[in-house]
Amino acid sequence: MEGLASYFDSFIRSLKRSGKTGTFELVRKTAEFIQKAIGKQKFKSRKEVKDLVSMLTSFARELSQYLPLEIALVNVVRRVLHIIREECTAKGVDLTSKRASRPRHVTLTQLLNIREDVIQVGSLQELKNSILLEVGLLIEELESHIDSISEQAPMHIHANEVILTYGKSDTVESFLQSAKDRNFEVIVAEAAPHFRGHMMAKNLSEKNIAATLIPDSAVYALMSRVNKVIIGTHALMANGGLLTFSGTYGVCLAAQAHSVPVLVTCGLYKLSPLYPFDQDTYNEGFSPALISEIPGNDIAENVNVSVPAFDYIPPELVSLYITNIGGHNPSYLYRLLSEYYSQEDYDLAA
Repeated sequence: MEGLASYFDSFIRSLKRSGKTGTFELVRKTAEFIQKAIGKQKFKSRKEVKDLVSMLTSFARELSQYLPLEIALVNVVRRVLHIIREECTAKGVDLTSKRASRPRHVTLTQLLNIREDVIQVGSLQELKNSILLEVGLLIEELESHIDSISEQAPMHIHANEVILTYGKSDTVESFLQSAKDRNFEVIVAEAAPHFRGHMMAKNLSEKNIAATLIPDSAVYALMSRVNKVIIGTHALMANGGLLTFSGTYGVCLAAQAHSVPVLVTCGLYKLSPLYPFDQDTYNEGFSPALISEIPGNDIAENVNVSVPAFDYIPPELVSLYITNIGGHNPSYLYRLLSEYYSQEDYDLAA
């Protein structure tokens, strides 16, 4: 177990050295790392299974402390913990007690065959194989989530529609490209101060999709021409709200004022059991130099320039989440939480 602990520590150190954040590659890398870690663990007793659960819980806690806004990384660990708990239940491995779980009603022959101390090693090896299989399926789900979302584009995008999007999202880009035969128009807000919308408009134009780049200040004026808003997100929260890139909140408010539906394309690995409370609960600030040049004099001491990285969008501003398993209303997400995570893993600090 000490060797496995150092294996987890080395992975966290590699994340610190890389300095990369907010990328899907980190999510996939984390899932593949956990799969290798499970493969290294020997399932010779129930204690080793419980130690693995404890180690993964500590690993998720350290990830949340080091990268508190990389919510998807911790979600992947929660998904794996849920897989382990479900497989243990199916195989009769009790993670809460020290003794093997027994059926309430057994025959005399069955009672004589029950081992008092530990479950047979063969059964534990079968448990390990089942867990590795399910984690492998999780990795396949992660790798194919954009394709699964894009396949639903013809159901939501129709001919001659005007669609507005904000900034750049790989999921939204693939979603729009999958319906390019519908002959629609896309308005792309440039998403200052990083101006990711420039690359989005360029990529769509190269795929023969009519794309118009506009400044963020023109969103409200053009919203009356828009049929629907399609955006990506950084994280899905437990209450149905979303944590997305700064500036999207204003777009959603403009859409609400004009009764324009807001669709969010998002893989379910971003679904989190966390609850936000305001715009500052899960956020960080960028340097004010991104948007203004502060003079070097006494006046600057009284100037407060806020450049948040994210916006929190309340669920009442979202019409539909398009996930890799279909479309869902924000109010349905609590059902998905119970299917994808275990209650014990909601609060990692507990």
